[in-house]
Amino acid sequence: MNRLLALLPCLVLGLAVLAPATAGAVGTTAPAGGTEAVPARAAARQLQPALEERVLELTNEQRAAHGCRALKASKPLRRAARRHTTAMADAGQMSHQLPGEDRFSTRITRAGYRGWSLVAENIARGFSSPEAVMSAWMNSPSHRKNILNCRLRELGVGVVLRDDQLWWTQDFGVR
Repeated sequence: MNRLLALLPCLVLGLAVLAPATAGAVGTTAPAGGTEAVPARAAARQLQPALEERVLELTNEQRAAHGCRALKASKPLRRAARRHTTAMADAGQMSHQLPGEDRFSTRITRAGYRGWSLVAENIARGFSSPEAVMSAWMNSPSHRKNILNCRLRELGVGVVLRDDQLWWTQDFGVR
């Protein structure tokens, strides 16, 4: 929680999923030591933009260290990421396509990200900070591949708190 509060002052790539080991899904990763306590929902909503911005910063640090140019923040991709993160948290299920939900490529386009040639998505839940989720994503080959794809140019991040657990989405694209 202290780390959270310190933050206050036409091709689709492989989709990657990260979840706590308790979910029992194949190829998932749990945060070290289990899920940590996170602030109340109202505090999390106030922190949402700072958490999302920090994920963008950390993503760009990784990209710079590996020779890729920085991603620019995209409002339509952020809209898509937030909507999908909220839908996953409301359903209590991690998936790139929830029952009754549009395909990933359609979600991105309907959120206003038009004319794209390449998009990708990373999702996760149960990580209590941007640093924790980024560390997990970087230690997962499929997530790392999306983060370090130098062809991608824009990023939208969505973060939602439900039942003392943070849900995360990164939506990447290039037009």
